[in-house]
Amino acid sequence: MKIKKFVYLTLVFGMLTGCSAEEQTTEVNSEKIETTIPEEKEEVKEPEVVEESARDLGGMKITIGSWTDVIEPEIKASAQEEALWEYRNEMMEKHNFTIEQKAVAKWNGTLELMSTSTMAGDPAAHVFHLFTTFVPTAINSNLCYDLATLDSIDLNSDKWDSIVEEVTSRGDSTYGIFPLQQPTIGIFFNKRLFEDVGLDGDLLYDLQASGEWTWENFEEICDKLTRDLDSDGINDVYAINSLPNRFYMIAPLSNDARYISFEDEKFVGQYNNKETVEAFEWVTEFLSGSYDLYPENWKGQEELFTSGKVAMYIGDHHNVMQFQEMEDDFGFVTFPKGPNAKTNSFSSVADCWLIPNTFSKEEAENIAFALDIWSNPAPGYDGAEDWKLSEYKLFRDERAVDETLALARKDGVRKFDYHFAMSGFDLAAFYNPLTRNGMSVSEGLESVQGIWDAAINKANGEQ
Repeated sequence: MKIKKFVYLTLVFGMLTGCSAEEQTTEVNSEKIETTIPEEKEEVKEPEVVEESARDLGGMKITIGSWTDVIEPEIKASAQEEALWEYRNEMMEKHNFTIEQKAVAKWNGTLELMSTSTMAGDPAAHVFHLFTTFVPTAINSNLCYDLATLDSIDLNSDKWDSIVEEVTSRGDSTYGIFPLQQPTIGIFFNKRLFEDVGLDGDLLYDLQASGEWTWENFEEICDKLTRDLDSDGINDVYAINSLPNRFYMIAPLSNDARYISFEDEKFVGQYNNKETVEAFEWVTEFLSGSYDLYPENWKGQEELFTSGKVAMYIGDHHNVMQFQEMEDDFGFVTFPKGPNAKTNSFSSVADCWLIPNTFSKEEAENIAFALDIWSNPAPGYDGAEDWKLSEYKLFRDERAVDETLALARKDGVRKFDYHFAMSGFDLAAFYNPLTRNGMSVSEGLESVQGIWDAAINKANGEQ
């Protein structure tokens, strides 16, 4: 509100002169002057924000002990990789620590090194990267720190692999973490060879999308793809490469069954269950046909696919790296599903990071804090769909990424069979007599029953 102050000034000057009796008067008009005084406003000061000081790890040098080295490349392959290392270096400087992943043993030697060094009270690394097979042994031997007791890491973050959490959890405790891992045991397919027999090059994508990518349709397609081009009685093009171990690994999972499950803190054999045996019967019959081709050199599996000798390739996501120079375009789908399964499936591994339990609470908190930072995606590439950017560069079509790999990220699609985490579980002793000697599934199961039961009992600490 403005206050107005009015000043009225009336100036009257009268002059009397003594020279004359006549009175002379001079009149001056009055003038109104308005003056405005602005209202004073009270200044409101914003509260001063005190920036929280960065957590200081005191120059801690953290080692992830693995079987491979991860070194910052001098020349980055992409802007995304450039941003990732820039972020990592910035965070290490901000929080005063360094972290490195280096080879400390072979893939099958990290458990022994973790065990001997941890029990001696001087772990050879702050974090050990263990192959799936050895993870339960490390946990059951009480070598691992319970990550669920730490405040510096969010175990529920989407960046962590849920399969690893499942495999490394015991009650309310969780011992292992690892960033989301790629699916294993899917089907690559050569689009040109499909088109050569009158099939649509994207047929497998369409079947997968419609829920019709089944064992039955797989066999029908294999029958069309397998051809004797010169009528000499010998096939020139086969439907798929021959990798019996991969077929026998994925067959039960594709029928929503398993060799071994983990229930009530115990490993439980499921290999005699109806759905599991059904998968064994199906894959044994399929491999007894003429659809698959084994290379003359056991290392030549990928070459069969890249050269066009086989139209499909049963393999893992990482095999895409070996197909980059392939002349024909290719696609990638899940393994076909069996009659007991509602959805198509991928297999999965559970390689993981474990922190030795000899570290103090403060040390473990700092290690977990650094590990969490190390696992973050690069800023600007951390959106819900940004994971696709690097995958598009590897595959020939978007459907492999937008449909197949996106499907692999959904709950229940990547499945884990606990025989992968079972030391001494000899799968080859089962399938080799079936594929090479004509042994029946029931005979094969009977021959390995004792071996498999003993492996389970040992894993459960019962012998």
